[in-house]
Formats: sequence, C-alpha cells, structure tokens
Amino acid sequence: MPDRNSKITWRVPLAEPPLIADLGIGLHGVDSQVDDWCLPDLWSLHLYGYTGELEVCGTVIPIAPGLVSLVPPGVSTRYRYRGTSRHLFAHIRLPAQADEDCPELPVMLDCGTDLPRIRDRFETALETRPRLPHLARAEVWSLLSLLAARQSSRYDDVSGLHPAVRAVLSHIEAHLSDPMSVASLARGVGLSHNHLTRLFRAQLGTTVVAHIRNRRMHRAHHLLTRTALSVKSVAPMVGFTDLQTFNKAFRKVYGVAPRVIRDRVVNHPFEEDAAPAVALDLSYSQGR
Repeated sequence: MPDRNSKITWRVPLAEPPLIADLGIGLHGVDSQVDDWCLPDLWSLHLYGYTGELEVCGTVIPIAPGLVSLVPPGVSTRYRYRGTSRHLFAHIRLPAQADEDCPELPVMLDCGTDLPRIRDRFETALETRPRLPHLARAEVWSLLSLLAARQSSRYDDVSGLHPAVRAVLSHIEAHLSDPMSVASLARGVGLSHNHLTRLFRAQLGTTVVAHIRNRRMHRAHHLLTRTALSVKSVAPMVGFTDLQTFNKAFRKVYGVAPRVIRDRVVNHPFEEDAAPAVALDLSYSQGR
C-alpha cells in the first residue's frame, strides 16, 4: 500500500490546530486529465474518491478511493486523472515549524478501517466552517492526529483483517452512494462470491449486505444530524433513489423516520439526538 511503500515522508507539526485557508470538494478530470499544483505556503490534504496518479518529487504514487495525501508547502505535484475525479480537500497553514519531535507522515496514507472516522471529520469540518470556524479547525486537527496515530501504530498491521476484507471495506466507504453487489465486490478483490461472504462473516460477524446497509444508515444519520441537507438530498448520497425505500430502511434501523431526526436537529440544535443507539458493525475500526 502507498503508505508502506512510499519513501517520501515529511515531519508534520501538530502541536497547535491548523489555520484553514480553504476547504471543500474538488472536481477534476473534466476539462483536463493532468493538473500541476504548488501551494507556496500551505499544506495540502486530500481524501480521494477516485483512481488516478500523484507525481511528487519525481515519484509516481497510485491514487485510489480511501487514500489520503498530505503535501507540504512549496512542493510541486502533478495529478493524472482517469475521467471525472472528486475528492475532499483542505489547504491549511500549520503554525509551528517542524522539528525532530514532530510525527513523520508519508505523502500517501491508506485510511483502511479508519476511513469512516476520517471522512466524518473532513465533512464535519466542511459543514461547520462557515458558522463555527474553531470547530472546523478542531476537526481537521483531530483528523491529522488520527493519521499520525495510524502511521505510528500501524493499526491495519495488527487488525487481523484479510487484505481482501480491508479492500472491500474501503471500497464500500468510498462508494456509499453507488449501486453495489456482493458479486461485484468479490470480483474487485479477486475472490468468489461465496469466498468473500464466508471471509466477511468469519472476520466481522456480519454479512456484506448487512454491513453496506448499516454503513449507509450510519452515514445518513450523520448527514441528517451534522449538516443542513434535506432528507431528499441525503437519500441519494447513501445509495437510495427512492425516498420511500430510504424512509423504510432508516426507520428499521433507528426506529424513527429520517424526517423526525432532521426536524429534531432543526428545532432543537443544542439537544442530544434521542434516537436509540444502534450497533453498526464498526468493531473493526478500533483495531485488533
């Protein structure tokens, strides 16, 4: 994986929260399949949802969904796309200078089983920045700290998860809005349908289909409680083209309709959501 094979690393000063210069969703590969970038005084943090290549310091590194890149100020990069390419990005200024006590991170890291937490922090920062900029800074700081912790402890090395299972988990997280089948996921990791099914149940104690459903519902709940998106907007973002089907699936997991959750947040923004807690098959994200 890129974070294990890439020899390009940098010291990252994380003693203080970063200052956010820009934060958003990048869409590339529409007019050009190649882009050159260099930010003279800002770090560049990207969470990828596409396949392509990043060239930095003369080294070409594969880009894939579920990977994060971190590039320091003044370093030139070249991106090669394979069609329309979307990612979350943050251009940040780290207040302190790096020294030997700072964590060392590679240019590209695999989020692995921490992808749900990493993406949630990214998107919460994106949503809260206009009205709560200090919270957005805290979320990005927390995200960077999580990446540093992953790198130092190698969570996936001790997780006990089969590489194919890790790859499927990452793919699911990066494509919650897309149609998915067990057969297509199995083909993507070079396993048969039955082999992936048995492996998934043995390692995670659930089925692939149940995991996809629970991750979609967890994602929907996050969007409904942490953003201003409407129920109608959230449904396709978690793979539902039919609003009635989405309502039924959400109610089955949380016991209430998504509209109830959305209205509760709008009318009582400072109260904790009283929806029942639901086990969402996330035990793998804690490391084993």
